Amino acid sequence: MLNAAQTELDYSGECVIEKLLEEGWSRTTSTQHPGIGHESHQSVMILPLSENVYSGTLNYDATESIQLITLHGPLNDGEDKGQATWSPDGMTKYALTFVNPDNAQGEWKFAGNALVIHTKKTEPFTVDYIVESEEKVISDSVITGTIQSMQDPGMGHESDQLAIIFAPSSDVYSGILSYSASENIQLISLRGPIGPDENPEQTWTVDGTTIFEMTFVDPANKMGSWEFSGNALALGAKNTTSFTLSYSVSALKSEEMISPISAMPIAPLIHYVSIPANVSSPGCESTNECYIPYSLEIVAGDTVSWSNNDIGAHTVTSTNSDGPDGVFDSSLFMTGDTFEYTFTNSGKYDYYCMVHPWMMGKVSVN
Repeated sequence: MLNAAQTELDYSGECVIEKLLEEGWSRTTSTQHPGIGHESHQSVMILPLSENVYSGTLNYDATESIQLITLHGPLNDGEDKGQATWSPDGMTKYALTFVNPDNAQGEWKFAGNALVIHTKKTEPFTVDYIVESEEKVISDSVITGTIQSMQDPGMGHESDQLAIIFAPSSDVYSGILSYSASENIQLISLRGPIGPDENPEQTWTVDGTTIFEMTFVDPANKMGSWEFSGNALALGAKNTTSFTLSYSVSALKSEEMISPISAMPIAPLIHYVSIPANVSSPGCESTNECYIPYSLEIVAGDTVSWSNNDIGAHTVTSTNSDGPDGVFDSSLFMTGDTFEYTFTNSGKYDYYCMVHPWMMGKVSVN
């Protein structure tokens, strides 16, 4: 018996039982947040800053309600235009997706260059977590970047703005997008072109002939994440003024299965390429973001439409190893202008800007 020898217990306080850690999970206690302006906050760095893009699912169980953060960047000079930003040193800036789920336990699907759990308090917190993620290098379907919206080219949407991440394509993209915008946005994905017997509730078309089914989600926020699937991906706003969008997206790209019961040929598509802001100085070539998207895969008969969203004048000029080859050339076109070219022959086409030769893109025609 415990008191058989009249033993006295020295400890009379509360007995605290530590929660068991689930198999495969990690447990960490927060430290002072390292970001400028966040010195009075606490955080846990789950995935450290990387030039690549992480994407996946985080499950967490904290001792108090937390916030979730993923970063996009680093930003080029002049790209911080109203979206939330974060800096470790006051010089290097990242766009910030900051989500407040108002809970201590939950799950979050994310994409970005880093992953952080955060509170706006000075006292440390403890969090158990497990993260299933992939770290992928930048490609035509794995992107981190900042773009300016343009006028929506869809019929009936002329007074709206659109920031196109994946232009309409025969490919199907599926993945995770995390975003930080300068104003509240809507999330858009397209499926199609649809057949003549399909009558979805919402559609999108630039010419009234090639019609896509539209998934339209209004989260009423500037920052968040979205798991998507479709032949195109964009963010929109129902106003006429341009907005800034920073984002990270990690997607799988697969060729769409063509139904054998349909013998109707698919109408030619228009694919959209943006010349973003701040490409008149070198730097965009390091991330293949002088033309967005940098690479397109289309079919013969499709048209590519380039829009100049930079303040400088640019060209879209086809080239080979010897220089301009004369296949297509926009000549000099100014901010707000567009140039279109219809590709009738299969092959691989490289192009560049004659004024800013570091700006390069390519089109593959099947």
